[in-house]
Amino acid sequence: MTGKIYEKKTTEKISENFVKNLLGVMPNWHAKLVRPFKDTLHREMSLETYYCLQTLKMNGTMTMTQLAQKLKVPKQQVTKLIDTLSTHQFVERVNNEEDRRSIRIRLTPMAVSYLDKYYLKNTGFIRMLEEQLTMQELMQLNDAMEVLDRILPKLK
Repeated sequence: MTGKIYEKKTTEKISENFVKNLLGVMPNWHAKLVRPFKDTLHREMSLETYYCLQTLKMNGTMTMTQLAQKLKVPKQQVTKLIDTLSTHQFVERVNNEEDRRSIRIRLTPMAVSYLDKYYLKNTGFIRMLEEQLTMQELMQLNDAMEVLDRILPKLK
């Protein structure tokens, strides 16, 4: 077998194995990670709202377009979410000094305080991880998340 043909066969095997692993992981991913995390949030907000607020907290002031790109959702969906958060005084729209047509979104001090308190109140998900996994397993899970965070953005 020539090198290119062997490489293609190897790549196909790896890709096929990935799909098999993905199908094996997805039910547990949803049942053991996404659903319990969502359940801890649903008491007060949706996962999408929490992710939006945390994204603004980590990135600072952003345009609607930047926020939509970061959240991987259409700009119209972000506009609705920001309208709701603005009504609750969690975000504010700020004029961009460099481009008056551009509006930037930022968290209010009330939102930052709320997120800090919310994190301390809702540690159930973190406790669940710590109770059910060893330190080594937690480290491996964290490493896996870092790998996914590095690789997934490369997919179109």
